[in-house]
Amino acid sequence: MEKENNINAERLSDRDVTAHTAALWKYNPVPESPEPFPETVCRTEKSEFFNVIAASVRGKKHKHDGTNCDDNFAFEFSDGTVIAAVSDGAGSKAFSRIGSKAACSAVMKYAKTRLSAIKRDNPDYRKILGMPLDSAEFGEMCSQLAAMLRDSYAEAFAAVEAAFEKRKDIPEFEQAIGRKPELKDFSCTLLAAAAIPVDTANGREYLTVSIQLGDGMIAAVDENADLPGALIILGAADSGSFAGETEFITSEQFRSSESLMSRTKIRRGKLTSLMLMTDGVADDYYPNNPQLLRLALDLKLNGILPIPDADIPSEINVPEPVSYPWVNDSDVSYALQYAKNVLSEMGLTLEQLWRNYGVQKKASLAAFEIVHEKEPEEMLKIWLDNYVERGSFDDRTLLIINTEN
Repeated sequence: MEKENNINAERLSDRDVTAHTAALWKYNPVPESPEPFPETVCRTEKSEFFNVIAASVRGKKHKHDGTNCDDNFAFEFSDGTVIAAVSDGAGSKAFSRIGSKAACSAVMKYAKTRLSAIKRDNPDYRKILGMPLDSAEFGEMCSQLAAMLRDSYAEAFAAVEAAFEKRKDIPEFEQAIGRKPELKDFSCTLLAAAAIPVDTANGREYLTVSIQLGDGMIAAVDENADLPGALIILGAADSGSFAGETEFITSEQFRSSESLMSRTKIRRGKLTSLMLMTDGVADDYYPNNPQLLRLALDLKLNGILPIPDADIPSEINVPEPVSYPWVNDSDVSYALQYAKNVLSEMGLTLEQLWRNYGVQKKASLAAFEIVHEKEPEEMLKIWLDNYVERGSFDDRTLLIINTEN
């Protein structure tokens, strides 16, 4: 019995284990290499209908090993439509970061040009997209938009192939890996989506078209809906032949129109946020349904997404934000709030916290007078670079399309 008590006394809490492992990561700078990627990238931009916030950060393992971030993202506005893509370069492939950048850029260029042609031929395309879901006109317009996104994947593969061809005979690329580069060295996943505001008999809704090839996740969130209707998963992670594998855009069997058709999702409905993310984020919120709603709560609690106005209750206690050593500098730490701590320590369910804006406000960083950055994209970068989850060490990319309701 005494031995059992000693074991229980020595057993560490989940937070203690996390704090211990967080302190073990070492920092090595981005290496001198062909076309190195920056430590972090963030961007925000607004249009009449959307506010997009996005960031990529180098993962803990890449920092520890002194390797490049392989993630990338891109987004563009086009006359009321937003087009977005995120890509995760294969971690075991030396130049996958170059492939991921080429793939995202190609989707933007092609989809924007194709969308202009669709609008030219169908000036009332947004009115058509607001028609009844069973109307022939609505179906035909959705087919055109789905084909636009699918064909952009062909352009993305061609861009990755062109990136390889351009560099395969350059000495510094061969020297970096000790052999001639191959196409597979540029392998990457690709998740892309287009969102269009439409006026329907039910008021303002949003038509979304999305395709996912590889791991990561695409999800639609409706802040104003109760669970479970507040979250719609718009993709499915592709698995390889073995556990832990994923598929890449360079895999020939996944480049056919038929294969991409099965990965295409079309949705029309209420929307407050559309999120595209690489597996460095998606895997930390598993199972994605409903845990991506916890992600949305984390974004609100940490000042990245707004919390609707509400009276803040004075009679309740909320957990304080938690900080861990920053991998880049162990003397620096950023206090962050975790929805899972709020749920656990307050005895709430995800459903109970989801629409309880008063508790959200009281538990937020702002309520503790903690402001790391005023701009949401900078705060997103800090949060991505510093939130701690057991077993999480990959690059992290998150792109959030917020609707301007």
